[in-house]
Amino acid sequence: MTPFPLLIAMLAASIAPCSQKVEGHPHYVIPGALRDVTYHGQLALDAYVPAGEPRPAAIIIHGSQGNKSTHVTQLFEVLDRAGFAWFSIDYRSGDDVAEAIRYVRCPGRFNITPETVLIGEDTGAGIALSLAARGGVRGVVTFGAMLSDVVPSPRKENAGLNGTTAEVLMFHGTSDEESPPAAAEALCNRLPHCTFYPVTGAIHNLENWHPDQWDWKEDLTAWLRGDRRGLWKDIAYNRPAGRELLMDAYIPENIGPLPVVIIIHGGGWEAGNKVTYVSPVFGPLAEAGFAWFSIDYRLTPYVHIPEQLDDVRAAIRYVRAHAARFHIDPHRIALLGESASGQLVAQVASEPCTGCEVQAVVSFYGVYDFTKGTQSSDWQKAAVRRLFGDSSQETLRRYSPLFVARPEQPPVLLIQGTKDELYSGSMEYARKLKEVGAPFKLIVLEGAPHGMENWEGHTEWEFYKHRLVEWLRATLKANNSSE
Repeated sequence: MTPFPLLIAMLAASIAPCSQKVEGHPHYVIPGALRDVTYHGQLALDAYVPAGEPRPAAIIIHGSQGNKSTHVTQLFEVLDRAGFAWFSIDYRSGDDVAEAIRYVRCPGRFNITPETVLIGEDTGAGIALSLAARGGVRGVVTFGAMLSDVVPSPRKENAGLNGTTAEVLMFHGTSDEESPPAAAEALCNRLPHCTFYPVTGAIHNLENWHPDQWDWKEDLTAWLRGDRRGLWKDIAYNRPAGRELLMDAYIPENIGPLPVVIIIHGGGWEAGNKVTYVSPVFGPLAEAGFAWFSIDYRLTPYVHIPEQLDDVRAAIRYVRAHAARFHIDPHRIALLGESASGQLVAQVASEPCTGCEVQAVVSFYGVYDFTKGTQSSDWQKAAVRRLFGDSSQETLRRYSPLFVARPEQPPVLLIQGTKDELYSGSMEYARKLKEVGAPFKLIVLEGAPHGMENWEGHTEWEFYKHRLVEWLRATLKANNSSE
């Protein structure tokens, strides 16, 4: 029988390697990350493991060039957005990588879950695939896989633990001359659970891919998240002229396909972002079972209103194109805007749009007539020129919802406070919708000023949230493609 003190000593020895303090240096790329954490002998890794709920882990294996801090740095922020901790490692062989994985997964050392994904770039891809064949990992992601004889035969007999084979996602440039994509695609086709993602026009190295080739970031994030619901931050829905336009999404736990509200913030066409001005509707929509997407768009004076409308349409197309990813019904989409964006959503509703059709529009205290701007002060005339680049009556009428309303447009909900200087314009627009026979409903908040943020804390105006949800449910139910 083992003496009790000796038993305690043995247990302490078995626990000590995992409970020892992790030491490193501040990272130069990601705040809160550590660099040069020694994991075996003289070998080190960089680690990002934020506090809070434990995260799944991604092991990053660089290729034949550079080290743990080069060539793969674009992955760091993407993995954080996907809710993963990450570990980028230096190594000499596949055995070193296996040792790094054991170090990372040692219980209690890092704030991570057992779920592990291996990400390999260039020759690191082959190492990732070889290690995955041993089992114990959820999946493998490769970039520009440089394959060699060390990659195991990708047949089902190489399945990992419990008779399963890891899922594989392979990103590969179609113009990769160092590792032609045909070989990687052929390997992927033979793997039991592999998706091959050709990146059009991209060359070998991930870090050299152009902004118009960066859709891989959203596809990788979605693959990593799986069916996880809740808040999804900073989804790039478009990249005009190389600039990322982001949206936040909230996907409820409800069984889909879910109805959708795409939210566009106001701010005079020149201010705000996806969390500004419109936050009061986030909670009511989520709690009512709507998926919502709140978007950034380009602002004046850097662009004009026509380009802003292009951004709104791009957001609609993106959400529709990824309906399965977001568990939404592409035939039950509402647009919601307020103030300046009230004009944007009303304008989109008034114009037929292939691929960006919506079934409902909500406009809070919008601007519906620009033609009066040239009849006002010099300041207002200058403002109109800022919005359009010119102030011709033809242009102003073209982008004034008051003059382009049509009976076939989607149903519109107007919400307006009586103490808002835009009150009379909303009433005029309501009369126009009635005149042309366009479906609409008007909700008036007696005594309410401009801005839903300013309605918070006033119980006499809170009813608009219930009425908004009620109207959306009724209007989008009529377009329920699943019924």
